[in-house]
Amino acid sequence: MIRKLLTGGLLSLAIFSFVLVSCNDDDDFDNSVIPEFPDFPTSISSAPGYEFIFEGLITDGIGIETVEMQYPAWYLDKTIDFEEAPKEYLLKYKFLVPEEETPETSHTIKVSVTNLAGNKITHDVVVTLDLDVTAPEIEILSPVPGTSVAKGDNVALQINVTDDKSLDSIIVFNEAFGIDMKLKMESGTTNYQIDESFDVPADAVEGTQIVSVRAVDKEGNQTSGSSAVIVGEKDEINQMFAVGGSMWWEWDVSKSTKMWKDPENEDWFVLEFYYWTGYGIKFVGQLDWAPNNWGLDPNDETKMINSEDSKEINFPDGDGYYRVKFNPYTLEYTYEKMTVDVDVKSEMYIVGNGYPDYPNLDWNPDGAIKMDADPWGNPYVFTAWIQISDDTSMKFIGQNDGWSPYDCGFEEGGEMQFPINYAKNKVGDGSADLKFKGQAGWYYINFDYFLLRTTIHYYE
Repeated sequence: MIRKLLTGGLLSLAIFSFVLVSCNDDDDFDNSVIPEFPDFPTSISSAPGYEFIFEGLITDGIGIETVEMQYPAWYLDKTIDFEEAPKEYLLKYKFLVPEEETPETSHTIKVSVTNLAGNKITHDVVVTLDLDVTAPEIEILSPVPGTSVAKGDNVALQINVTDDKSLDSIIVFNEAFGIDMKLKMESGTTNYQIDESFDVPADAVEGTQIVSVRAVDKEGNQTSGSSAVIVGEKDEINQMFAVGGSMWWEWDVSKSTKMWKDPENEDWFVLEFYYWTGYGIKFVGQLDWAPNNWGLDPNDETKMINSEDSKEINFPDGDGYYRVKFNPYTLEYTYEKMTVDVDVKSEMYIVGNGYPDYPNLDWNPDGAIKMDADPWGNPYVFTAWIQISDDTSMKFIGQNDGWSPYDCGFEEGGEMQFPINYAKNKVGDGSADLKFKGQAGWYYINFDYFLLRTTIHYYE
């Protein structure tokens, strides 16, 4: 009996002690302490489709348990839980304003903080979509790019600059022509027109001169524009080549790829090719490095120069097919990444006659010469190292059991002289074949069935 009473007393004491300890733990939290936002924004400017950083400091004397951010209209319902409750927390969260939101509207994001005592407080941040993220637009009406002028000529300078909210300043500059305009705009100016003229100095250096224009708005967004003026008579350039790491022959200038003139403006030369990141190109006016060698200015890569010291051009949009245009008169180039719209082929063949290693071929598809996949990994290119005789003909087919469905010849066929540099192919029954007379030897053939271009060079 004495043992039972003792055991019961000890158990009661243990329960009492547990309750006492628990009560003491609760007393550790000061229920009067609430979270605070000592350095937290109450308003933010943004714009539809614009990403911004949401950042602010939260503190609490006993420890932060959770932070919640809510705005259902933007599908925002974020809760941050802390295993070890910090007494200070820097909230940094990235938001993307939906593209479809209406400009100049306001939206309230609620930030709620709960501490270890269960006290909760909510802080409102108003996001107003009034941020100016659009750069000014520049329209140079005169001088027209590529204009030829003589020393002593008076040249019109007509420029329109617009901004969706408010312009801050406009700068027009060319040292050779003595142009140095720095214009400060009145607040609220959304459109400004420059209608002036300048005289070409008698001592102006002949060649291309760049008239540069820069416009800045009140938010600091800026746009640059330029117009190239040629002092003296324009030297006609009738051929242009591209050379570089992304071309099939890398930097062997003697095998550069010939460009073609833009039918809409023959001052521009065009090339469509496959680009590998980091393997840039340059433009040359001959199958040599001099005298015409165009690339980027090593001192200012926003400009082009004609010099053997010029740098290669790379493109920021990654691997893929590109359409590049170059104007040697105005020292401008443009590029766009192309969309591939053909199916990947698993095999390609050469068909024709005059191949010493295939004496029985003679235009029979079942004896066609199988080409290799591109060693660089481009699925739209096939290659072959092959020997030809003094009397050879050539086309391509996509199968060796007949002429269909893929039969590809050339737009211009007949007898040709090597090298064949980017010859234009043509798909369809009856397309022309190439013929080679008296040029026996080993050759490297590169056929791009997306671009429909073939290059053939002598293999030494």
